[in-house]
Amino acid sequence: MPLLEKPESVTVGDFVDGPDTVLWNPALTEKRWRRLVLRTFLERLFSARCAAGLLALALGVAAGGTLVGALTIGGAIALVLSGFCDAIVTAACLSTDHEHRHGRRCRLERSPGEFFLRSVDFADLGKAAQHTAGLLVELTSELHGSKARDWLDPGLPDRVHQVVWDALVRLARTASARRHAARLAAMPDEADLAATTAAVIAEFDTLFDELVLHLQGCVTLAREWEAKLRHTELVQHTRALRAELDAASIRRVVEVAEELPKSVFAYVTAARDLTGAGRFPWELPSAEPAP
Repeated sequence: MPLLEKPESVTVGDFVDGPDTVLWNPALTEKRWRRLVLRTFLERLFSARCAAGLLALALGVAAGGTLVGALTIGGAIALVLSGFCDAIVTAACLSTDHEHRHGRRCRLERSPGEFFLRSVDFADLGKAAQHTAGLLVELTSELHGSKARDWLDPGLPDRVHQVVWDALVRLARTASARRHAARLAAMPDEADLAATTAAVIAEFDTLFDELVLHLQGCVTLAREWEAKLRHTELVQHTRALRAELDAASIRRVVEVAEELPKSVFAYVTAARDLTGAGRFPWELPSAEPAP
């Protein structure tokens, strides 16, 4: 992915707790992403390492043409170049590298749900909700990477991306309601409130499951068309290979080679007769030994 190009809808990032699939906010524009990358680059560029390198460079220049000055200038240049390379790498890996030192979080992580969503954002909703959220992200990723995409409505992948993002944002917002429902369920005197709250959450989950079915239908249709495309490609490739095999047929060569033993036989029998070398083994009666 080019440095200033915003991430695809679904990517994989490295986090402190391990690799995780990331669904990016469809509202994230190329312009805003470029600003984020540039800001990250400048922050790393003007780090303590580069500052120390510039200071050492100034001291080295001030020292004149002495050996100490030359060594100081060399070390300063190395520090500055190291800081510059570090800034480039950090900016280039902004979307994927989230294993930050000292437990710090980058700007993208400090605002959950603003730039991306990941599985840990749904950990408090229960295993079922977290699994469903992950399934939606997988379906989005598969549809975006499908070979059938060129045959679909060009705007379909983006609409799916937007629908999934909106659904997951709403799912994340049910966390407080689910915690409240769990507290009510533990209160025997609040059975009515618990039942009402549970019914509302169940209705949300039912609609959420319906959304999953709709997207699974999209992906299933795309898979079926991919299978058709693969079959068509295999048929065309097989036909091409058959044509190559037909063009490379050795039948004519075999026909030419079929005449060669006859020619050799004619010459060797003629040579036998001229030289009086006697008959060949296959010309002798079965009981007569060769001379």
